[in-house]
Amino acid sequence: MCGINGILYLNNFNSSENESFHRSNIIKMNDAISHRGPDGDGVYINYPVSFGHRRLSIIDLSDNGSQPMFNEDSSVVLTYNGEIYNYRELIPDLLNKGHKFRSESDSEVILHSYEEYGIDCVNNFNGMWAFAIYDFKKNIFFASRDRFGVKPFYYYKNENEFIFSSEIKAILKVKNITDADRIKVYEYLAYGYRTTDGRTFFKDINELPPGTNLVISNSDFNFHKYWSFSETEDKIADAHDRLRELLYDSVRIRFRSDVPVSILLSGGMDSGIIAKITDELINSGDIPNSSVSAFSAVFPGYEFDESKEIDEILSCSRNLTGYKITPSGNDLTENLNDFIYGMGEPVFSTSSFAHYRLMQDIHKKDVKVVLNGQGSDEAWCGYGKYIAGYFLLDRLLSEPSDFFRQMSSISDKLKMTYTGLILQTIKAMTGRRKVSMIRSKKIEKTREVISDELYNESYLNFPDIKFNKSGGKNLSSYMKNNITFQGFGQILHYEDHSAMQSSVEIRSPFIDYRIMELAFSVGDKIKFDEGVTKKILRELFSQKLPSSITGNHRKIGFMTPFDVWLSEPKTVKTVFEILNSPSFNSKNIWKPDKINDIFKDKINYQSFPFWRFLNLEIWSQVYNIKNL
Repeated sequence: MCGINGILYLNNFNSSENESFHRSNIIKMNDAISHRGPDGDGVYINYPVSFGHRRLSIIDLSDNGSQPMFNEDSSVVLTYNGEIYNYRELIPDLLNKGHKFRSESDSEVILHSYEEYGIDCVNNFNGMWAFAIYDFKKNIFFASRDRFGVKPFYYYKNENEFIFSSEIKAILKVKNITDADRIKVYEYLAYGYRTTDGRTFFKDINELPPGTNLVISNSDFNFHKYWSFSETEDKIADAHDRLRELLYDSVRIRFRSDVPVSILLSGGMDSGIIAKITDELINSGDIPNSSVSAFSAVFPGYEFDESKEIDEILSCSRNLTGYKITPSGNDLTENLNDFIYGMGEPVFSTSSFAHYRLMQDIHKKDVKVVLNGQGSDEAWCGYGKYIAGYFLLDRLLSEPSDFFRQMSSISDKLKMTYTGLILQTIKAMTGRRKVSMIRSKKIEKTREVISDELYNESYLNFPDIKFNKSGGKNLSSYMKNNITFQGFGQILHYEDHSAMQSSVEIRSPFIDYRIMELAFSVGDKIKFDEGVTKKILRELFSQKLPSSITGNHRKIGFMTPFDVWLSEPKTVKTVFEILNSPSFNSKNIWKPDKINDIFKDKINYQSFPFWRFLNLEIWSQVYNIKNL
């Protein structure tokens, strides 16, 4: 895991500048993301390309794994961030084809794979990556991002230059960009969204979409989507056996590391599954560890504290040693500006801050790699409240005789009223823009405080996607859309940035593309049926985890006591300093007096997203945003 930077000049731009000019730019970019790679600092200059790299040494700790990395005759150069988990399986084929290795790193596997297979090499990779290659023989620039966008790749381009980095802040060191993308700001304030549409919160800075290759040749840009979910559903007869096999293999290969690997543990089933698999793989010798550390964020006394469940998981995972921290409101106020600057773009909730604080403590224990349970809910139907309407809509359209039985079971398991479920079904038939607007106006009440100017220029941008196909499969379509466009990307963004601020790598076994593809190759009822979410996972691990874990149908996500924090004196003081600042009150995107009143009347605005408005304001300050 590392940080990458680069500048590609087009149309002979800046060709007259000496090497020190190009080097100084890359050094500034490298310095801006030094936290992503404290173990090494690499720079390569050879016009028209300048590459930079910050190294976090995890596989092949020797200098042989340093980057930028070259092939044998230095005609191909690579800068890369990520992990190719199946790199060992790819080496024999490359050796048989005559390639010679001078390191034991997955980076060199990418280089030789490109030499052998060209840009199609990415189809062989199982992992997370963002990399750039320059091929001097072909005079082409090739960049790629992994299938789900786990690793970031931001860029700025004009007719003369293409500048890229793992983080936006590095691009800002060489390009003076102080304008926000106002549409992204609107969607965040109004709905809480950070959609995966190629745009960022910064005007003129974009991100390479997940599952996409970019080739630049003779100043021509060619974006190619090399992976997407299949539109057909291939029925898998042995889904349970196949999922079990893939889960254990996915955890096993994510323990490939030359430094110790730990796990993140909540009280939920997903991280509990990772913990249990890890425990069993240690027992079987498939993981060469004698024990593994498990880190948790807990909030004793809070309604959604998971301390008890965490202890129960640890009690049946004898090879794991647990460590707990409790982030506080004082932590938040003391670290607020650093946290928001580090995240690069606004984040959905203070759960991101709890994650950020947990990573800081993990770093202090000299841990570089952690596994988590991210991706299970999105692929295996974990969010019952949000998917129930789509599931019932499919029953209504394809199995109407099963509708009322399913609604009764869902109401019982998920504690949702019949009226609520009918409304969720109607919501499923309604366009996503309209649904978001209703929530903005009636529930969160953000429309009351967003200026008409921002609303009128922005609200039509969000696509009014509808999931009401007469033949069913609306649940599957909704979930795929959530993974590829709407919600999943913002989770991956905050996890990457909060972890890498502390030089910690996050690995997610459930985001293995084989597991993700399997999830959409099975029928809905294998995943969600009669109110049971993640049904197949509960069945697979019912005898391995405590029943309090596999039988718990309450899905709350990773919650922090932000409401409590907001009432603490130090937080109150900080909040009203923000609300009374000239920056906050001069913005034309909102109604500052109304927002101030709402912060004083929290009882009548319990669903108002207080954090989003605070986050957006501080973000605009720390990044010197001018056009809001």
